[in-house]
Amino acid sequence: MALGDLLAPLRRSDFRKLWLAQSVSIVGDKVNQIGLSIMVYRLTGSLAQMGIVFAITFLPAALFGLVAGPLVDRWDRRRTMIVADLLRAGLVLLIPLSVRFGLPAVYAAAFAVATVSLFFQPARMALVPHMLDPSELMAANSLDSTTESVAELLGIAIGGALVATIGYRAAFLIDSATYLVSALLVIGVVFRATRPMPIPWRVSLLARELRDGLERIRSDRVLRELVGSYTLVAVGGAASLTLTVLLALNVYTGSGLKDAWRLTTVDLATTVGLVVGSVLVGMSGPRRAGRKYLGGLVAFGAIFATLALVRDLRVALPLLVTVGIANVFFIVPMMTILQQRTEDATRGRVFAVRVTVSRVATVLGFAGAGLAAQRFGILPLVAVVGVLVAAVGLAGLALPGLREV
Repeated sequence: MALGDLLAPLRRSDFRKLWLAQSVSIVGDKVNQIGLSIMVYRLTGSLAQMGIVFAITFLPAALFGLVAGPLVDRWDRRRTMIVADLLRAGLVLLIPLSVRFGLPAVYAAAFAVATVSLFFQPARMALVPHMLDPSELMAANSLDSTTESVAELLGIAIGGALVATIGYRAAFLIDSATYLVSALLVIGVVFRATRPMPIPWRVSLLARELRDGLERIRSDRVLRELVGSYTLVAVGGAASLTLTVLLALNVYTGSGLKDAWRLTTVDLATTVGLVVGSVLVGMSGPRRAGRKYLGGLVAFGAIFATLALVRDLRVALPLLVTVGIANVFFIVPMMTILQQRTEDATRGRVFAVRVTVSRVATVLGFAGAGLAAQRFGILPLVAVVGVLVAAVGLAGLALPGLREV
């Protein structure tokens, strides 16, 4: 795929607005993440608490994700995104204010932001196929991934500089402002649903539609293998995020950098890999998405396990770049396969099911990684997580089905 093909979705006005909205809010989210990580670490100094705070931000998806899908399919998706942005703009400001009431209040504020965010992404992913030709979906997902990584680079740089110089509270102000900008961009989207569906209030109706989403996945071998394998990988993927933060704050201390700058440097290396990987997977075209997904898992796991042998930040940085590249090679094909194999009427539900089961696994990975690292050590756990992810990819390559897509 040529670079021009990769950029083709940006010619469509509605997609361009959603793309800009997502990019702006991601900058704020990364600033927020740096601020939240440093805030909790300075308050507690606990490895376990670091894992718990990450788990809290994913817990709403595990609890409410299956409900969000049917609602997204029935609500006006554009309006859902606007309301979610406006609510998040206000809620994120509560996080630094809640510190005076203790960690439970911090966790509650972070939980509220994550709960509202739960409705934004399924609405966006379900809306994108209306704006593009099917042949443009791989390019659009790769473009999303590329610009997401670039936005994260900006957010990391801004967040690290802010936290290191004037403190973590400013990070949450910036995140709030980016949600407001995102809402304004989504307001400008022209597309409207032709037949808005009424909001369902009956629990029985929601339960039936949830079963429809689960049945749609169960009836398709490719979707079944995709969601099943990614659920297992989500445990390791979440653990890898927690462990990367712990490596920066506890293992690479010999670099001489302050904690905020170490975390920023590690994040930057991984994000550079995400940028490079996003471009490469987008230019590789839509063919063999299943093999790209499984191969990406194997590469990610093998490289991440290698970090267990490294204590020097300078040696770790190139490995973290390649971890980022491998990450994109399984994330982008996964999203493309889901979009291509589901119909619009059930797409929101299918995405919500995928998000929910993977988020349950993610919560376990985040919380479990912090607790396990405190008990068994960071580096041994890095090796175990890497081997787990690689094993899932190898198992998928050994079986027919997903690898043939």
